[in-house]
Amino acid sequence: MDSDNRRIAQNTILLFGRMMLMMLIGLYTSRVILQALGISDLGLYNVAGGIVGMFAFLNGTLSSGTQRFLTFELGSGNSLKLKQVFESAMTLHALLAVIIVILSETVGVWYLNNKLNFADGRYTAAMWCFQLSVLTMAISIIQIPFNAALIAHEKMGIYAYMSIYDAVTKLLGAFLIQIIAFDRVVSYSILIALFTIVSTVIYNAYCRKKFEECSFTFGFDKFIFKDMLTFSGWNTLGCLAATGQSTGVNLVINFFCGTVVNGARGIAYQASSLATKFVESFLVALNPQIVKHYASNDIRKMSSLVINGSQFSAYLLMFVGIPLFIDIEWIIQLWLGECPEYVPIFLRIVLIESLFRVIGNPTVTAMHATGEMKWLNIIVGSILLIILPVSILMFKLGCSVEVVMAVNVIPWVVVIPVRLLLLKHYCDFPYWEFMSKAVLKVLIITLLAFSIPYLVSISLTSTGLVHFILMGSCSAVTSLVIIWFCGLNRIQREIIVNRVRSSIGK
Repeated sequence: MDSDNRRIAQNTILLFGRMMLMMLIGLYTSRVILQALGISDLGLYNVAGGIVGMFAFLNGTLSSGTQRFLTFELGSGNSLKLKQVFESAMTLHALLAVIIVILSETVGVWYLNNKLNFADGRYTAAMWCFQLSVLTMAISIIQIPFNAALIAHEKMGIYAYMSIYDAVTKLLGAFLIQIIAFDRVVSYSILIALFTIVSTVIYNAYCRKKFEECSFTFGFDKFIFKDMLTFSGWNTLGCLAATGQSTGVNLVINFFCGTVVNGARGIAYQASSLATKFVESFLVALNPQIVKHYASNDIRKMSSLVINGSQFSAYLLMFVGIPLFIDIEWIIQLWLGECPEYVPIFLRIVLIESLFRVIGNPTVTAMHATGEMKWLNIIVGSILLIILPVSILMFKLGCSVEVVMAVNVIPWVVVIPVRLLLLKHYCDFPYWEFMSKAVLKVLIITLLAFSIPYLVSISLTSTGLVHFILMGSCSAVTSLVIIWFCGLNRIQREIIVNRVRSSIGK
């Protein structure tokens, strides 16, 4: 267990370094893109590419399945079956790429021509964005098994470097479109497609050289193929539900409100994703260990990792999320050079949603480890799919877009206890221990950690940078003290102290 914790810690630190650099690049890239495209064209880029996202849930189903099966076989030590899993995954993803291209060029083109709401004279740009998004999606699908192999082997170095490559190329694209004498939103779509092709070639070459199972020929084992299809088939509903919450609601907002509101929503989710990169880095390092402990039938260690993972995920989000939540207007103004309408309220709502999602994320990994996907996706998927028709109904009843966004948070709260009940049924997971330590305890600590810097914020007479520094410093100190004395138990505090002493000694 000490070796596992050390590996998780090392990989998390490596991914944090990658995340910090990506966050700085991403913040600046967003500002450059907004200035280059404008809020309307940014919304056009998001919604036109989002049509392809309607079919991307198919990619998500096989992606999570590939990750689970590769990690499981590494945990069980079966090298022959590991190679068969990778071959089957490549065959499945090749078929998926073909299916998504067909769906995009039929249903997607129909939606773009008949339903998409964009400014006059922008049809050609919308079609270019759409077609290049189809190409980028198809290429990305072929890359998924190689990406999954990197994470399953816990080779976070190359994963971190490639993530930095993705961030740097997006920044490069944002600068290039300002000097290319062509439609900027089309130029940006072309550049992103080219950068994705290069990324796929690099992933392919590295994995073929380093991992024996990645030196493959197309083919499949019918039993593994069946297991992966069954897993992915049931997982389709869950990924479809997530698509309904993101792309589906985005298209509904476009229909009722237009591209300007789409652009504001896109900025809010982008800012939230930058804040949650702290958590994502931690989970990328944690998830393989959850699956491997289940594969070795060590449910106690798996449960401990899930509970601790949910706690620390929420704590990491608190450090970034609380100052951002309190001082959003000034941060957005500093970040983008302007503060577009709707962005502050959208971002506050998305941050609340993100808290519940990160608390529940490790339980999703545990459910994937069990391979029991049927009832998880029937029940949880049905709860999440309610978001889309409810959003349409609320707009028709005259509700504001802010209220619709807020109601979209509720299903993400409801699904947490549902997943826990299923885990308890399949592997005797400690339901009440999770609810008390990872939900109730975390929410109380979050409220305490928020209240003090909020009171400091409203009592300060200073504004701008001085206000943010004072409030942010108060938030950081308050969060550390409350988490240390209230959020961690004695054993966790001892582990952290020993790790720090060991690091100082080395």
